[in-house]
Amino acid sequence: MDHPNGGKKHNKLGLISGVYIPVCLNILSILLFLRFGLILGQVGLMGMLGLLVASYLIDVITTLSLSAVSSNGEVKSGGTYYLISRSLGPEFGGSIGLLFYLAQALNTAMNIVGLIAVLKSNFEQTLPQGYWWTYLLQTIALVVVTALSLAGSGMFSKASNALLIILGAAILSIPITAIFRKPFEDPSLDVEFTGLSLTTLRSNLWPHTEGKHYDGIKVFRDLFGILFPATSGIFAGASMSGDLKSPSRSIPAGTLWAILTTFTAYLIVILSMAASTSHGSLLRNPHILQDTSLYAPTILAGELAVTFFSALMGILGAAKLMQALARDKLFPGSSLFGKGLKKTDEPFVAVLLTYAIAQLALLAYLDQLASLIAIFYMLTFFTMNVACFLLRIGSAPNFRPGFKFFSWQSAFAGAIMSAAAMFFIDETSAATAVCLLIFLFLLLHYLSPPKHWGDISQSLIYHQVRKYLLRMKPEHIKFWRPQIILLVNDPRHQTRLIQFCNSMKKGALYILGHVIVTSDFTSGVQEAKSQQQAWTKYISDASRIKAFVQLNMSPSITWGVRNLILSAGLGGMRPNIAVIGFYNFRASSIKEGKFPRRRRGDTSARILEGHLPTDIIRTEGLMSASDYLTILEDLALRFRMNVAIGKDFHKLETPRHDGTNRKKYIDLWPVQMSAELQSEGKSVLTTNFDTYTLILQLGCILHSVQAWNKVYQLRVLVFVEYEEEVNSERGRVKALLEKLRIEADVLVFHLASGDLATYETIVSGQTVDPITDAMVNDSLKDEQWWDELQTLRGRRNHMSASQELDSLANIVESTAGRPGVFNPHNDLESYGERRRHSIARMAELPKKPTVSTLARLGVNMGIHTANLQPNVFDSSSESHSGSTSENDTDTSDDEGNVDFNDDASAASEGDLGHIEPVRRPLLSSPKSETPQERPGISRTASQVKFSGQAAPPETRYHDQGEVGPMVSFALEPESKPRTEPPSPGESQKDVAIHIPDLLASYQLNSVEEEADNGPGGHNPSLQLSFNDLPSRAQYLILNELLRQNSSDSAVLYTTLPIPAEGTCRSEEASVQYLSDIEVLCSDLPPVLLVLSNNMTYVFRVCPSITPSKKAWC
Repeated sequence: MDHPNGGKKHNKLGLISGVYIPVCLNILSILLFLRFGLILGQVGLMGMLGLLVASYLIDVITTLSLSAVSSNGEVKSGGTYYLISRSLGPEFGGSIGLLFYLAQALNTAMNIVGLIAVLKSNFEQTLPQGYWWTYLLQTIALVVVTALSLAGSGMFSKASNALLIILGAAILSIPITAIFRKPFEDPSLDVEFTGLSLTTLRSNLWPHTEGKHYDGIKVFRDLFGILFPATSGIFAGASMSGDLKSPSRSIPAGTLWAILTTFTAYLIVILSMAASTSHGSLLRNPHILQDTSLYAPTILAGELAVTFFSALMGILGAAKLMQALARDKLFPGSSLFGKGLKKTDEPFVAVLLTYAIAQLALLAYLDQLASLIAIFYMLTFFTMNVACFLLRIGSAPNFRPGFKFFSWQSAFAGAIMSAAAMFFIDETSAATAVCLLIFLFLLLHYLSPPKHWGDISQSLIYHQVRKYLLRMKPEHIKFWRPQIILLVNDPRHQTRLIQFCNSMKKGALYILGHVIVTSDFTSGVQEAKSQQQAWTKYISDASRIKAFVQLNMSPSITWGVRNLILSAGLGGMRPNIAVIGFYNFRASSIKEGKFPRRRRGDTSARILEGHLPTDIIRTEGLMSASDYLTILEDLALRFRMNVAIGKDFHKLETPRHDGTNRKKYIDLWPVQMSAELQSEGKSVLTTNFDTYTLILQLGCILHSVQAWNKVYQLRVLVFVEYEEEVNSERGRVKALLEKLRIEADVLVFHLASGDLATYETIVSGQTVDPITDAMVNDSLKDEQWWDELQTLRGRRNHMSASQELDSLANIVESTAGRPGVFNPHNDLESYGERRRHSIARMAELPKKPTVSTLARLGVNMGIHTANLQPNVFDSSSESHSGSTSENDTDTSDDEGNVDFNDDASAASEGDLGHIEPVRRPLLSSPKSETPQERPGISRTASQVKFSGQAAPPETRYHDQGEVGPMVSFALEPESKPRTEPPSPGESQKDVAIHIPDLLASYQLNSVEEEADNGPGGHNPSLQLSFNDLPSRAQYLILNELLRQNSSDSAVLYTTLPIPAEGTCRSEEASVQYLSDIEVLCSDLPPVLLVLSNNMTYVFRVCPSITPSKKAWC
């Protein structure tokens, strides 16, 4: 604020000369001599005292606030503007400062108008008459005042002392005239002077309501607008703060003493006039004080003194205020007005600007100027009281004003009274002033450079945030929001993922987490401080996202991430979704500093084109695959967080303002995963339906963002294996979306359509495309089961049924060896041990198991289709929740009528189709013409795989304690045993029949069939489906499905296959898992792979199997 070139001033002003005298002279307006008689005549003594007391009450309360703020530290040049801007911030300070500047400039014009009016009334015969002659005289007077103001505050101080003496003598002559002058009457001047008279006092005590000059409340409103400027000069001392020796001491004391002095003077003048001058004379003669004075030149000298000083004070105070505004560089192009003279730093350019504004204001009349000044002053009073109120209630420790006679109640009352008085004077002008204030506020907010002034808003925000953070409770499912922590290494290479997560947070918590890997704490602290500043600038200045930054130091990346997750958030605001970028197998194809040329409107590319504050920070090297899997397992299995992996987001096409995006869709592929436990004849099928709903929720949130909603269309894409399941699956998904109130297009695909070359190659053994066949063989070349299956398919025509069965059993056995998982392919002894082990651990299952819980129990998640045929044998099925105290089941009458409930926790399985399927062989020869139709049974795969299971028909909201609130799928009603296959028109339930069941059942008839067909005869063989395939084979098929149908998508959401616990212990296993994910996402648009940690499950009673059949459930 201080001018750098200005030298120190030695003529600093004290309390009397710097505050008391300026405030007295600024309050004692020309209106005292020209308008007090009119106001007294129209509203009477009591009415005028009421208006005067109201005005001074606002003045006193505002002065208390002004004194508190000004005594709380150093006050520099700028006065009121400086105090408000450093308390409420640059937006409020700049907007109010500009309006206050206009008020002071208008006040200068008003006093010049009054000065010429006084001269014309006294020298009517000498001075020329007419509007433009008057305007010329006003211009001359304004030029003289402007020239004197350039002499500086020193001359002003010397002149003010003499002016106050002259004005004091003029005011003192008024009661002396009332006491000592004899009564007289002069009809030519409309004067009837009675001297002190009780009769005259009674006549002037109340307004004359019967007269034409009285118009009810409107008179009070108009006259209050004229009277208030005669009392509102309390900021004159604060305006001279740059020239005061001790502003924090002089401003409170000098202003309060000046208010008391002027109120006493006004009270004496009003009582003297009311008791000595008739009512008619007060109304008709505006110069009644001079015409009734004992010595008229005394009143004339007082009028000239007050107008001259107020005009001089107005132009000098306004110029210094503009100089302060310009030096703060709040308004673009205003720096010119901040210049001052080299020796004295007087605001020469600002004085000229003030002169120009006052010159234009001379075209208005006195009463018009008075009303405008009153409005602007009231607005300034309001803001000053608000500043004091907020400083007090903000409980800022550093707000310790030396002036103690105030409270937040007094400041609040002053703000209310100022606002009410402003609208009482003129609601139209007040509303216009408020709109102008708002316009200036917004202009400064968007155009002004950031100012670090420590305004009160930060203290208030801190106070409120702390209070409400303490009040925050675990959020209810109805108000769930994605609270994201994104682990970032290099912002330049992950800018698009950062911007994407910022869009997906939907007004919730968003944290950018970064780990500094170092074993040297001393050097690490300095690096952390440097990075903290760089990240903060990146968030606020470069990317302009709404996020926090969380840094952590650790000797290893894995422990750093663990500590980062544990410490992230505050109170009830903690992340519930961890997002990480996909593992980088190779160096980035985008070289440092070189990025594709951006299209117009691409915000992310615009950010990347310039220098980023984080370019200077140290980035960490590539981690090993095992470290990456350790982080993933920690997040999903130990922290039990929802996890998302972003892959290929450097290709993300963000929404453009002009709508010229090449991509069209946001695609949601909610693929299901499942696993199975066995206990006491019951099959516990766990299904990750919460991932299904989480994908729908996240996609809906992203599409609700205005920029994304305008450009992209939301689609939900699901798949089943066979065509007869498509319509029923579409109906279930649409019903689910309707209940969840998600608007999206639904597309259902079936894998056995013949359009997927990978599916035909892997499942059917048919070569549709040589290139695809070569790609499949290359991807599965290290898979033993694939080599054996290819060998088996090559010599199938030369094998008997029993030989084929044995070969298939060996192949199936090779895919089912994952330890710790219930393997339906084991023999009876192995199964018995596994069954006892499961029974022992069934009590450990909570009502709502998590992925980590199932991993601890040795359960592996895999893809599992549920559109299955239960016609191999009959079974009794029972569905209920995992809790022994609850068995709430909701029944859906049909697939088209879905009922959503709020109190169940188990998931239902999808209904079967209504078409009787035709079996197809598992091992088809090249000559086979058998059509691809749905097989009669299902088999449970043993690897980490997806599920083509149909969407369940019901969802429920519930709260599961530590796991947190969630949306899950409700139970289906019990399925009753059947002795016959269901008819095509009936709704069917799924029964899981495993490979060993099929093998045992098939083995009973193999000998008889072989005898009938002969040793070399061939018979229809076992059937292979999508569920039988190991994970990599499934990923190949799904990758082709996604590539075919989502090529026009900006981003895809799909399910993240969870790694088995302990994968991270082996670098080879970690690389294998990551390469499988790479296969799934190869050549796709940006993919967000999502995993919800919560699980739902149902119990199913295993069928009774006779020992002779040697079948397992």
